[in-house]
Amino acid sequence: MTEVSAHPAVAANPWARPDGPQEQAVWVDPTPTDPIPRILLPLPEPKSTAAAVLLNLTGVGAGYFYLRRRWRAWTAVVLAVVLVVVAFATNASADPWLWRGLAAVWLVILVLDARRIAVKHPPVANRRPVVVGAVAVVAVVGAYTGYGVLGRSAYDDGLAAQGRGDCAVATDRFKAVTGPYEVTLSSDVAAADRGLVECADFTRAAESEDGEVAVRRFVQFRDDHPDSPLKPFVHDELVETYTTWARGLRDEGRLADSIKVYRDLLAEDESFGDEVADAYLRLAKKVTSEPPVSAGAGATALEAIADEFADTPSAEEVPAAFDALYAAATAPLAAGVPCQAVDVLAYFAGLTSKAATKVVGQAKEQYPSAMLDCALSQLRDGQASTSLTTLDRFTRTFPDHGGLPQAQSARIAAQVAIGTDAQVQVPAPLGTGGPITITFYNTVNSSITIKLAGSTAHEFTLPPCTTCPESHAPGTGADACDSPAGRPLFAVGLGEGTHHLLAEFELSGELVKQFDATAGGPDLYCLYVERKN
Repeated sequence: MTEVSAHPAVAANPWARPDGPQEQAVWVDPTPTDPIPRILLPLPEPKSTAAAVLLNLTGVGAGYFYLRRRWRAWTAVVLAVVLVVVAFATNASADPWLWRGLAAVWLVILVLDARRIAVKHPPVANRRPVVVGAVAVVAVVGAYTGYGVLGRSAYDDGLAAQGRGDCAVATDRFKAVTGPYEVTLSSDVAAADRGLVECADFTRAAESEDGEVAVRRFVQFRDDHPDSPLKPFVHDELVETYTTWARGLRDEGRLADSIKVYRDLLAEDESFGDEVADAYLRLAKKVTSEPPVSAGAGATALEAIADEFADTPSAEEVPAAFDALYAAATAPLAAGVPCQAVDVLAYFAGLTSKAATKVVGQAKEQYPSAMLDCALSQLRDGQASTSLTTLDRFTRTFPDHGGLPQAQSARIAAQVAIGTDAQVQVPAPLGTGGPITITFYNTVNSSITIKLAGSTAHEFTLPPCTTCPESHAPGTGADACDSPAGRPLFAVGLGEGTHHLLAEFELSGELVKQFDATAGGPDLYCLYVERKN
């Protein structure tokens, strides 16, 4: 039987807890009242800060790839490449510490930036990224170390080739150091650059076809590169160049030029003494056989052999060569041309080398007579002024020589010839008299110096006639010569023949006269001065 309740039925509460007492449920409108939607972002992917730092420490931004910052990663790669390219282009090895500093700054920036980004990620428990980063750093360091080792090896190969004188190989290896291996920033790069310069200078000198140019370049090389490994090869090249050059000049007959080159060769290698002495001997023989004989060049060459190369075969020929040189140089004496031998004799007389002792003695014996004969021949030829110069030289050089009286009389004759413009003969030595005595006397109150030249020569001075006027009236001078009594007198003995007189009056100028001395002729010669109207 169905029981009917007195209360109305109530529907079940859909929000009631299934297992708890029913309670009044509160309805909540699911429509949000806040107009701003709240978006919940996903958490960052876990990353290792150490791995990011290590990967960026490679210098190419690998840590950015790990952190999935691709824009930064590719930017870092491009900047790293640019840095390396600029280093090559600007010769980074010239200022290595600048570039080391720039590299350090670049790595610090990458490391700090990688850490800044990585710390925002949750840490990762897996150590694998750290191991990868460490391996990457070791690989980069190893690669750069290997790069440096290769650069060093290239430099060592170049240096070894240079030490062998093989500049072709050395240049190739040095160019590798200054090219592909330049950013090792090693001091080897600068050293390789110096090696390139040295090899270029050496090759340029060695390829010179002209001996003089080659020598100049090799000498300049030694000045510019005093510590170069090529220095021994420069020495060898110099010796070879000097030798070829000197022998070529010698064979061409240019012996003086050849000797100059040989002297430079001796400074490099003393073993060429015999060859140099032979060149000197050839020069001496050449100047002996080819007129005009150059006594100075020949004697200098022979003295050089005797003094510097006494132990060479050429030294044995020096005495005979000196005799031949002296004979050829003084040949004008035998030919009656003493003036051409005077200076030659003076030169030989002044030699001091023991090798020239014989010719020095001959020269000293012949030199005075040759000079006097030269002066007398000049006087005979009418060269009075030149003769006077030679006579003065003779008097100064040989003041005690036995020919001095002859020189003194010739000197008077030369002065008379100059003053009278006459051709005079060579007089007998001073002090020689003649059979004809002529007395000269003064009729004016001034001294008179008289030079007289003829068969004999005389020079004397008549003192003033104190009782005579300074001059006589026109047309009266001859009247004053009526008697030599009381007048200054001087008598000379003359030979027969023409004589020239040059009288120098103290107050009235000169008197030029010519007269003949004859036996039985006038024996008085009066000197007077007449006034002009």
